[in-house]
Amino acid sequence: MSRTALATVLVIGSLLLCSGLCLAQDVMKVAADHYKVRVENDHVRVVENILGPGEKDPMHTHPAGWYYVTKPGTMKIVRADGKVETWEATAGEAGWMEAEGPHTSENVGKEPMGFILVEVKSAAKK
Repeated sequence: MSRTALATVLVIGSLLLCSGLCLAQDVMKVAADHYKVRVENDHVRVVENILGPGEKDPMHTHPAGWYYVTKPGTMKIVRADGKVETWEATAGEAGWMEAEGPHTSENVGKEPMGFILVEVKSAAKK
């Protein structure tokens, strides 16, 4: 491979990586008004989210981790590709979630909705 071709591949690869990172916004950078960091260390970040009725988070991402619902509710999730999902969350519900690509989340219920996320930092590096 010539030096010019190699340089072209490296530049294009860098631009693609940058564009992917620009779309993938850490939730604490874009929605800190709805999320509070409760614990953070080298391995995990524990965040609490409370959304009032009609409140919406901007486009953001999450690494893989655990979730626990503290306040039940109905959330509308819109993915970057336009796919829309509805999550009927019940108090005490818990589970594992794979890394979440870019999405918005909106409380479409009539009461505040809340949950705790335990984000696994090593999952974000993969």
